[in-house]
Amino acid sequence: MDGLSLCQSSIFLLNFFDRVAQKYYYAPPMPAQTVIDSLEFARSGEALHGSLPVPGLKRLRECLSEALGEVGFMVKGGYDPRQRPTLSLDISGTLRLQCQRCLGALDYPLRLSNTLRLVSAGETAAGDLDEEDAEWIEASAALDVAALVEDEILLSLPYAPRHEAGQCGQSLTEAKDGAGLSAFAKLAALKQKRN
Repeated sequence: MDGLSLCQSSIFLLNFFDRVAQKYYYAPPMPAQTVIDSLEFARSGEALHGSLPVPGLKRLRECLSEALGEVGFMVKGGYDPRQRPTLSLDISGTLRLQCQRCLGALDYPLRLSNTLRLVSAGETAAGDLDEEDAEWIEASAALDVAALVEDEILLSLPYAPRHEAGQCGQSLTEAKDGAGLSAFAKLAALKQKRN
């Protein structure tokens, strides 16, 4: 403590460091990871609903132009008509994607409803799945709900998102200026202007 007197340094230490009383500092708690036993969840017909902040979904963030808002979800356990365990998912929200036509921001309304059949590891290894069982996941005693919701969102995103025709940020004058001219004709025009 260069430049401070003994009195000043002791005041500094007492005010800025806990030397007199033991105080504990904790970081804000991280949101609890929601894990379910998928078969038990389906058997008991439980339901779980909540919301996930979009910035917290790391894999999804890579597909977005901006990670804003949150995604609401509902997971419900149950059985299909053949009495096999299932999980029903309903996911909703708005995602900010990048339009592949104009490269501007595109608000994509997410409305997703899907039913996943729960299968055992033995069924997947033996290949006992019917052709009709297109949507299935392996049953798990520790199924991460946030990861499941993120997987379903990623699978539902459009390959090349675009605004509706006429809604892109590209102005009509830019499109008309280059209409009918090939790239070589534009290059020739630039060369003539330069000379």
